[in-house]
Amino acid sequence: MEIALETDGPVALVRVTGEAAHRDRTSIRQYLQVARENGAVRAVVDLSACPWVATTVVSLLLNEAAAFAGAGGALTLTGVVDQNPLLRNAVEDGRLRNHRSLAEGAAAERRLAAEG
Repeated sequence: MEIALETDGPVALVRVTGEAAHRDRTSIRQYLQVARENGAVRAVVDLSACPWVATTVVSLLLNEAAAFAGAGGALTLTGVVDQNPLLRNAVEDGRLRNHRSLAEGAAAERRLAAEG
């Protein structure tokens, strides 16, 4: 798995490439922590190039979404398809938001950050 982080003021874009296994959850958490330390209050995690997500990573994403929300922001996703049934359920029941594309997610989160 590879992770790329781009922080643009209050919005962080995190791209996950490859399978997100149990062993990768610490790396994902650290990237999101760095994003917050760099001033991001909103994060978009792109899973469009991630064919599989471990259940422990789904749990991490839910916890991180709660942490961002607790700080007045949000963590949203893009590219969720069939990587994990629990991930899909979290999107379908509204616990995690999934944008159609990274560009759409980034634009939406930038707009919400500007509205403050």
